[in-house]
Amino acid sequence: MNRVDANETDEALMVASSKDDMSAFEVLVARHQNRVYRMAYQVLRREEDAWDVSQEIFIKIYNARRSYVENAKFTTWLFRIANNAVIDRLRQIQRKQHVVSLGDMVTEPKSQERGTHSSLELTEVKGKMGEALSFLSERQRSMVILKYYEGCSVKEISEVFECATGTVKATLFQAVRHLKTTLARSGIVSSEVAP
Repeated sequence: MNRVDANETDEALMVASSKDDMSAFEVLVARHQNRVYRMAYQVLRREEDAWDVSQEIFIKIYNARRSYVENAKFTTWLFRIANNAVIDRLRQIQRKQHVVSLGDMVTEPKSQERGTHSSLELTEVKGKMGEALSFLSERQRSMVILKYYEGCSVKEISEVFECATGTVKATLFQAVRHLKTTLARSGIVSSEVAP
């Protein structure tokens, strides 16, 4: 096992991992496990399921390490695997009749300043936002989470979903328009903002 420089890029670490360097893989897991968990939790809203699927995602990545293409961006590859695993888990939960309430799906976006709303108002807004998100398709909801909660670029999202950037832009536009309309009906945003 080689000594790994923690400052290496994700891509370099994944290439080393593909050559059975476990220490490189451990650095990748440590670097991305919270982000993967957060993404899973935003969809599943159950800690145990989010941790379980996060571990499964890294197991899938480890098992697929030799198929990693050296010039591919690691986070795009990671989010593609993560998105598919999270959606599969959500469907599995729904099949078992444990319907996930997407009304609680939203967590506070990174860019939102704390302290601008009372916790009661923030809870109401989160609930209404989660309710609005529940009306989106799985694809729209996943793209919204990747763009606005995980900070992924349109290009990264297009690579995760294996579609054109124009498709991502159109999907996000439709999703945001739908969210604005739904939130305007709920009184969360001004009806002047909604299309």
